[in-house]
Amino acid sequence: MVLYLVGLGLGSLDYMSFKAAEEIKNCYTVYLDTYTGFISKDLMNWLMKEFYGRLRLAARRDLEDNLEIILKEASETSIAILVPGDPLIATTHISLLVEAAKRKIPYKIIHGISIYSAGVSITGLQAYKFGRTTTLARVGDPRETYRIIKENLERGLHTLVLLDTADGGLTIPEALRKLLEAEDLLRQGIVGEDTLAIGLARIGLKEELVKVTTVRELILESYPPPPHALIFLGELHFMEVEALTKLYNIDEEIVKRHKPLGYEKERVWRYITKTRCVVNSLKVKEPSRELQKILEITSSYIEDAERFWSSGELFNALASIAYAEGLLDSLRMIGKVDFQWL
Repeated sequence: MVLYLVGLGLGSLDYMSFKAAEEIKNCYTVYLDTYTGFISKDLMNWLMKEFYGRLRLAARRDLEDNLEIILKEASETSIAILVPGDPLIATTHISLLVEAAKRKIPYKIIHGISIYSAGVSITGLQAYKFGRTTTLARVGDPRETYRIIKENLERGLHTLVLLDTADGGLTIPEALRKLLEAEDLLRQGIVGEDTLAIGLARIGLKEELVKVTTVRELILESYPPPPHALIFLGELHFMEVEALTKLYNIDEEIVKRHKPLGYEKERVWRYITKTRCVVNSLKVKEPSRELQKILEITSSYIEDAERFWSSGELFNALASIAYAEGLLDSLRMIGKVDFQWL
């Protein structure tokens, strides 16, 4: 009696591991998660043949709303839940394991290759330079996806945008048009027609396509059917520039011209610079040990802000520089120093 959570990889039979096939061949029931990701026809046909009479197609409600039924079955016999990609990427399946553990039901995880790793590594970009991953749905407001891209860009980080796979899947051109609509509403210069981005189509399948170019050109490109994904580029390391230009035949000058907008980051840096200039040029009207101590504390706050800014922690940088500004304004109000904000 074991609950198997099995990763199917990138959705084709080629990425179905030998270990996965061996571990689940004796399971009484095999549930196939049909909503988490893409499943190719060849993989579906193989599963239906291999597990004829035991395969159950499971929609979201089957795995979430019928959790009690699945766990009861797992407590009596071995069952498997097959999940495209890596089974622990989706929080639904983590919740399932937690519930199984609470009930002392044995479980086993068989990992699979995920778009989280394959989509990043195929580009030549450095995985540690990616920020928060986001998903763009076929139906709904694209502004939340836009905001996540913006937050990552402000820290100089790349963004992987997974596109909806339901109902035939959201295509790259459709997704980009949605994000351009969000740009029209929010007007923060994050996604424009000249923005450099990467389109990913059917990664790991024979029709695989990776295109590195501007949003304008990505919209005009012809693609194989979904699953599709997008990557918006943050600050590029010189090795990333070389990888993109050599692997995907894009002009190096186009890549080098890519300068991700960092409006919030630049604005915070202006605050820091302004405050540093004031500390360096202010006039002390009544020298004292107490005043000197307060000015030292002010300088420490500025140094903290500079350090936070360098590591991309803009909220902490802004908080630190606000403390420094507050101390300076207080000293000026009580007549201890004199200065003018630039």
